[in-house]
Amino acid sequence: MLLAIDTSTEWIGIALFNGTNVLAEQTWRSKNYHTVELVPAIKEMLTKTQTKPSSLTGVGVALGPGSFTGLRIGLSAAKGIALGQNLPVAGIPSLEILAAAQPGLRRPMLAFLEVGRGRYAFVRYQYKQGSWQAVTDIIVDDIRGMAATIKSPTYVVGEMDAEERQILGRKWKTARLAVPSLCLRRPAVLAELAWAKIQAGQADDAASLAPIYVHTLSNVPDL
Repeated sequence: MLLAIDTSTEWIGIALFNGTNVLAEQTWRSKNYHTVELVPAIKEMLTKTQTKPSSLTGVGVALGPGSFTGLRIGLSAAKGIALGQNLPVAGIPSLEILAAAQPGLRRPMLAFLEVGRGRYAFVRYQYKQGSWQAVTDIIVDDIRGMAATIKSPTYVVGEMDAEERQILGRKWKTARLAVPSLCLRRPAVLAELAWAKIQAGQADDAASLAPIYVHTLSNVPDL
């Protein structure tokens, strides 16, 4: 049984996956209450599914980029569980979680999430050989700077409130905005990716596993 934890942004996500079925999944907008809400939510999920902590066989955790505090809280919880019970742990970049849940398209995709102080981290992807594959490194800019890079037909997905949708929607000839249900990072997807990584013998070292922090702004060439 694998426990997945994602605290990359204001949204928290947790899930339980046994390799065949997603037994439980929960996502909610915690804002700044990750510290007090995460562990009780995990305990409640284990109780509702009648899963004993000793039944866990692995932990998956979102690595960011994202909120400095949020990532630290999620990774600390994942490490505590993994080290405390000697479980394998798999870290997955947060944008990969978002990308993996999107439908295959011919046009490129821009996936993004908020990293604080009005900045957004984003990566461009192309759909190749049955999956979305990154074609740029992580880029950080404000919402208008990110929108300015969209100059060809592009599928855009990420946590978008009304303001972000309005700004990106102005690119109507070139940008196709994902529907809200596809913009939410699914902890179940994180669980599947982490499970596959562990099963492939690629588990991370729990002691040295570190989040992806973003500290500088950069720009990206247009595709």
